[in-house]
Amino acid sequence: MMGEHISQSDIIIHIHLSRLGIAFKYNTTTNIITSREYSDMCIGQDQWLGTLTGLTSSLLLSPLTAKDCTSEHYPYRKLIVPFGKILSTRDQHEIHQTVTIDRPSSMSFSHQYFVFILNDRLKILQSTDSPTGWLYLALLHAMTSHPLPDHYTGMTGMERAFQLLYSAGCWSDQPFDELSLNILGQIASISPKVNYYPEHLTC
Repeated sequence: MMGEHISQSDIIIHIHLSRLGIAFKYNTTTNIITSREYSDMCIGQDQWLGTLTGLTSSLLLSPLTAKDCTSEHYPYRKLIVPFGKILSTRDQHEIHQTVTIDRPSSMSFSHQYFVFILNDRLKILQSTDSPTGWLYLALLHAMTSHPLPDHYTGMTGMERAFQLLYSAGCWSDQPFDELSLNILGQIASISPKVNYYPEHLTC
């Protein structure tokens, strides 16, 4: 982190997330952390989405035009989620599973992250990167799914995941790149397997 003086009363602290290649500026007077990549947005004080419940590795950005970044509804909030291996753990004392993103330093695409837009009119998250972002969003919805519908989308995470996978956003007329194949592999690993019984029969 680095600091600079704007005036006698304002002190700006620069925050760099080097592994993702993104940065923020913290104003000690206003207590607002603004994004370098999205200069008209700040880190929202309320990080609850109403969906992707249990996800611990994400950052919600809200427009600076919203009063003190504390309003309940923003027209174009953005969610930053780093890429990695999605892991889910469940504690017997917790109501919902905890979903983490494993990002070892030796992993490929260590600087990769995705930006999702919260469409408050349609009550859905939308990707800015197709088809890779849509595939990753489907994986996140599936891993954070709960028997009850999400407050924001009105659907369970699994329902939204299937909806995304069947949508045009997840399809491409070009071969999938290595990142998309990695995400598809993670989706395959949590998908039900078909086993024939008796095992020597195939139909």
